[in-house]
This record gives sequence, C-alpha cells and structure tokens, in this order.
Amino acid sequence: MKKYIHYCWFGGKPLPKLANKCIESWKKFLPDFEIIRWDESNVDLNECPFIKEAYDNKAWAFVADYARTRALKEMGGIYFDTDMEVTKNIDNLLKKGSFLGVEDTGFVNSAVWYEKESNGYISSLLLEKYRSFEHFDNENRSDVAIPKLITEILTDIGFVMNSKCIQELEHNIYIYPRDYFYPYSYNWENNMFTDNTCMIHYFDATWIPLKDRIEINMVRKIGRSKTFKILNSYRRIKSIIRKIAKVILFPIVIYRNYKRKNLRINEKYLNRIENTIESINKYKNSEYIAIHNSDFFGVTSASKELFKYNVDCGELYRKKDIAKVANAILKNNIKQIIINAMPIGQDKLAILIKKKNPNVKVKVYWHGSNSQVLDSYGWKGNTEIIKLMKKGIIDCFATCKKSMLNFYLSQGLNACFLTNIVSLDFDVDEKKSKGQKDIRIGLYAAKCDDWRKNMFTQMAAVSLIPNAVIDMVPLNDSAIEFAKVIGVKLDGVKNSLSRKDLIKRMSKNDITMYVTFSECAPMMPLESFEVGVPCITGNNHHYFEESELEDYLIVNNEENPEEIKNKLLFCLENKDKIFKLYEEFKKKNCEEAEKDVKEFLKR
Repeated sequence: MKKYIHYCWFGGKPLPKLANKCIESWKKFLPDFEIIRWDESNVDLNECPFIKEAYDNKAWAFVADYARTRALKEMGGIYFDTDMEVTKNIDNLLKKGSFLGVEDTGFVNSAVWYEKESNGYISSLLLEKYRSFEHFDNENRSDVAIPKLITEILTDIGFVMNSKCIQELEHNIYIYPRDYFYPYSYNWENNMFTDNTCMIHYFDATWIPLKDRIEINMVRKIGRSKTFKILNSYRRIKSIIRKIAKVILFPIVIYRNYKRKNLRINEKYLNRIENTIESINKYKNSEYIAIHNSDFFGVTSASKELFKYNVDCGELYRKKDIAKVANAILKNNIKQIIINAMPIGQDKLAILIKKKNPNVKVKVYWHGSNSQVLDSYGWKGNTEIIKLMKKGIIDCFATCKKSMLNFYLSQGLNACFLTNIVSLDFDVDEKKSKGQKDIRIGLYAAKCDDWRKNMFTQMAAVSLIPNAVIDMVPLNDSAIEFAKVIGVKLDGVKNSLSRKDLIKRMSKNDITMYVTFSECAPMMPLESFEVGVPCITGNNHHYFEESELEDYLIVNNEENPEEIKNKLLFCLENKDKIFKLYEEFKKKNCEEAEKDVKEFLKR
C-alpha cells in the first residue's frame, strides 16, 4: 500500500527557507512516503463556492484547508503544514490509527493530520461541510477556520477540550496532547517541550492580516512588554503625523473643493437662480410654494399634480445663492415652503429661512425610501431630512411610501402620507396603428446600471412572447446587445424624452411594463393608464392594495421572467375589465390625494 505526505502551496510565491527545512525533516523521518504538493496545477479551484471564493480573495490558508481535506479523503496519508517540522521517528503513532493534535488554545489543529485510510471519518464529514457552504465568509474568517470545524466534528464523538491525556475516539481516531506536535504557543510565550515532542509547529500564521503577523513576530523575538511599548510609540507618532498632515493639506482640500464647485457655477446655473427668484415673486402673499428640481422628472411631475403653486429650484452651491432664494421667499411673505426631495443646498435653504423667520413653516415631501438611499446623494438627502426634523428646522414631513410611514412616526417625526395622482394637461391623440401585428410593450426609465429598474429580467420575459417588441427609452448599448443575444425585437430612442413626448410615445403601445424592485409611488403606471395603456408593476408600492387590480397588474416575483410574461398576457386578455376597475381606483385615489394634501398644508 502506497504511503503519502500531502502539503499545499497556493499563490505562486517561492517556498520560504522554513518550508524547505520542514520538508527535509519529512524526508528524513518518513523516507518511504511519497510527497505530493497540491497547488493551482492539480487542484480544481471551481469545485465549490468555498474554495473558489477563498482563492479569489487570496485566502491561501483556507484554500489549503479545503485541498488537504479532499486529498486525505480520497487518498489517505499524512498532511503537513509547510511550517511543521518532524523531529523524531513517529512510527509508533502511525501504527495506532488516524491522529491529530491539540494546540495551546485547546482546539484540535490540522497542521499535522493523519488519515490511516482513505474515506476517513473526519475528512469525509469536513469535506461535506465545506461543500455545503454557499460562500466563503471573508469578513468572518475565524468562523470557518479549520481548527474550529474539526473540533466541532470531534466533540460529537467524545473529544474533551483541555484534556492532558491521549484521547482515543470512535473510528480509530487519536487526539494527542499539545506537547506532542504544538510545543510552541501562538506567540511563543508559553512553551511546552517534553519527551513526547516529536514535531514542532512554528505557527507561521499566513492566514491572518500582515499587521497582526508583524506584532506576533515582535512578541516572539523581544517579548510582549517591549512590543507593546514600541507599538504604542508608533501609534502616537502616527497620530501626530496625521494631525500635521491635515493642517498642511487643508488648503489643498479647500482649493480642490472650490474648483469642483466652480465648475458648476456657469451661465446656465446663474440664469436658473434668477428664474427661480422670478417664479417666487409671482406668488407674493401665497399660502405656500412647492419647490422642485426639474432635473428630477418623476418628482417634478408628482409635485405639479399635487400642489398648485410650484417653483423650479435646482441645486444651490453658494451661500449667496441660498441667501437670494431665502430672501425672495421671505420678502414675498410666503407662509410655508414645501421642498420636494432634498437637492443639494436646499437643506441649508431650510436652515436659513428658519433662522431669519421661525414663523415660516418648512415642510418636505420625500419621494424616496430607505432601500433607495444606496447612492450617496439619496443617503445624504434622507439623513439630512431626519436630522433637520429632530432639530425643529423642518416642521412636517410627507412620504409617498405608505409602508414607511410607521417607521417615520416611530422616530418621533411629524410625518404623514401623500399619494401621487396623474391628470394630464395635454391631449394625446396618438394610438397604436390598426395594421400593427406586433405586441408593443413599453419599457421606460430602465437604466441598465441601476439594479432597481430590473431591465434585463423584463427583457427576458418579453423574449418568451411571440411577435412581441419592446419600445425602450432611453435605449442603451447594453440593452441592444442583450436583445440580440436573447432574440427579442427592440425599438426606441437613445436620448431621454420630455414627459409629454414620452407619454405620447407610450400611448402607441399595447401595454407598459414597469416591474422594478424598489419604488415609492411611481408615476409611470398612472401615466400609462391615463393614455389608455395598462401597466404591470412590481410588488413595491401601495397602489391597487384594496382593489381587484392587484391580481391583474402586480408581479410578486420580479426576478421571474415567466411570471412577468404570464402577467403581461393575462393583462392583455382582460383589458376591458382592468380599465373599469381602474376608473374606480382613480376616483378613490384622487379623493384621498385631495384630502391628504389639505391635511398636509394645515399641519
């Protein structure tokens, strides 16, 4: 029967001197064993997620954990870490049965691991465990460290931690006390060499972060107290350098920010400020004005539908521009200001208005949710609103995400709910051509770089419908390429369109598809129905909750192309019934919106 010594070396670097020294000791005391090196050349790194992701993260020690387990399971033999030196004959151990040893922590280490036969008890169970992991947890490596996993397996068959005796377990497994293989402690401060010592593990610790390895090596060479003195001195010096650097670099940072800001201060920006002030002047002595940023298309549409007095106000970058807008509001004796969303600078506008006249009410209509603040812009806007509410700068807060209302109330905010509505102020005469045989499906605002919009799954759903064509705005290269790959017809325009032009284009379709992952109160479905085109959506808003329309229009699993396809066809088959139900919904929704807006303005 062949005898094997296994070792692992991943990452491609040359073996260190210590490794070569240890390999020579294996040859000396185990001359009849064949030594096998496991590395990238003979290990399948795509065998399961654990080893693949460990390798991708350059976690070589964990790659080796898997590789050693597989080798011992399939071939049996001895596994050695490359920092494990054999110091005397171990024939007496090999004759008895499979074995491992205990390290100074009390855990069973696998720096030396002997499986007398292939398909051994430990290697079989451990390999199964590795293959059950869905991922390699790079953030919590200690949870999947091999000593922890092996100790758990052995505990189930009677292993006792901190025992100073040789433990003979089921399946002919022997666990040897620390002095046999691990006479050094992790930091070499608590050593245990005896007559039983036949191997030395040097604890090279390649799997831990570099700074921790440096600290351990210092402790080993000069002791703990000296190491801590040096490290504390280093940390103090580092802190001082950082403070000095901040002072030196402060002007550079200021200048860089100044340049960035001034890139945005151009003629267009200055004209927009003046237009904002002119618009404010039109509403002298008004009960309120609703400020919106016209660059936010959906927000602007929602604001114009709900509020009578609207002012376009973009981002505000300079103190003097914020002061101009604030002074215009105060000069015109406007009783309250409603900020839609929270564009850059409008938080400072709210602060300045309250400072100059605390009697002016500042309110916010937030068109987002916690799931939509993954970008820094949304995150900053959302957090600033909550901060200003708690400071008393913002008097009242409205959300169009019904499911978020209780959360905001629990934060002690004066919050309420507003539902969006649509009533077009222009005629749409364009309809689908009578001779058109294709099923035209609108897919709009589907950004390929925004996971929330779920563009590719929706396209996949359309590919399952014969004679279907997607009308996409904006059309992008990724969509064009994907359409070719899956064989779906694609129409559209590459540029964004005005609301009016988009809705006119939408009216030519059979149905609109807006099956997204995250929304608050999307305008798209309402706009589509307004021009006689039904719209299916994802299950992420409050529309249709108490209506039969939910069964016809809502896709519950937005990641399932088959479900989206079935909902599209089901909706097309029941158009007449859907529009009857929609008229009921629209009437109720408009009544609620009117009531909610009055309540919001009174607060």
